This record gives sequence, structure tokens and C-alpha cells, in this order.
Amino acid sequence: MDDLLDKAQAFYGKALSDPVAACEEFLAENFVLENFLPEPIPFGGRYEGAKGFLRYLNEITESLEMGPLKFLEWVADQRSVVVRGEEESLVRSTRRTYRMRFVHWLTFDDEGRISHMREFNDTASMAEAFEANG
Repeated sequence: MDDLLDKAQAFYGKALSDPVAACEEFLAENFVLENFLPEPIPFGGRYEGAKGFLRYLNEITESLEMGPLKFLEWVADQRSVVVRGEEESLVRSTRRTYRMRFVHWLTFDDEGRISHMREFNDTASMAEAFEANG
């Protein structure tokens, strides 16, 4: 379990500094990311493979000026790591900020690579910041 925690922490560090290297080092070939978000948030949905992950990060970067992610808790079992944290970001189109809590659930395959990532976010605060007339 400690091995998975170490991998998850290393993945986040690398994904934020060198996303292409993070894909090569940590993502399984059949990787899937799911982050279902309400309108008007433009980067919700299902993303497949390394190309999908990079597209997801690009869509976030185009939409947000992200503040630092605060990782508050890491919990692991034999196949997964759950990360609880907080984020404060600025929506580029509205110039409004939001604060939200999040939970990310990472599932690892038999080779120790991330095969699935599911994000759960405080979508109410995000959606409000994305609304032009909020």
C-alpha cells in the first residue's frame, strides 16, 4: 500500500510539472479519466489514454488559472489511492475565483500503473464561478 501511495504522490508531482513524462511513467495504456461536471464547465467528461489525459489538462489550463492544489489526505488499499484536497482557481472567462474541495480516486493495474482516475468535485462552487452573470 505504501508503494501505491508513493506512486500516487509522485504522479501528481510529475503531472503538474511534466505531464508528458507523467503519462509515460505512470499511466496504463488503457487509462481512463472521468470527471463529470455540469454546464457551463467545459472540461467535464471521459478522457481515454495519455492523449486524453493531456487534452484534459490542456482544457483545464485554457479555462483556469489554477492555484496550488492542497492535498489533505491520502488513503490506500491494495489497488487504489484516494486523495482528498482543496483547490482555489480563477476562471479565465469570468475572472471569478472559486474554492472547492475534491476527492480523486486512482485505481492501479497489476503492473502498478494508473488505469482509472475518477474526480469528485464541489461542482456548485465551480459552476457559479463559470457563470457570467453569477
